[in-house]
Amino acid sequence: VCLGDMAAALDEMPPLQRAAFEKTELEGYSFKQLAEESGMAIETLLSRKHQAVLFLRIRLQALYQEITEL
Repeated sequence: VCLGDMAAALDEMPPLQRAAFEKTELEGYSFKQLAEESGMAIETLLSRKHQAVLFLRIRLQALYQEITEL
C-alpha cells in the first residue's frame, strides 16, 4: 500500500519537480551531476526538489499519520 501511495503521489507531481526528486533521491544523482546533464542551474534544481518534498509531505500526510499511529 505504501509504495502504491508513493507512486501515485509521484504521478501527480509536476514533471520537472518529479524529475529532480527521482534523479537525486531514487537514482543517486548529485545536484552537480544533474545540473551538468540537464543544463540547469543547481539552485533551480534545489528549488524543484524542495517543492517536490513539500508536495509529498502534503500529499502523503494521511499515510504518515496512519503509519505512526500503529
